[in-house]
Amino acid sequence: MFGENDHKRIGFNILRERREKGMTQEALADAVGMSRPRLSAIERGTTTLTLEKLMKIANALGVDYRELLN
Repeated sequence: MFGENDHKRIGFNILRERREKGMTQEALADAVGMSRPRLSAIERGTTTLTLEKLMKIANALGVDYRELLN
């Protein structure tokens, strides 16, 4: 769905938002029903990410998913 550069940018945005909220990877991963290693790979931009999963992450972070796309 997203290209490689998109994955890196989105992953960085997720990481930034998670840290701003004071959440651990474990807490965010639990909130969206995924493993911590999977979330780590998403934040590094090294794995695929569906729009559905992006929306779940955004919801757990309390942001609009479009904020993670920019």
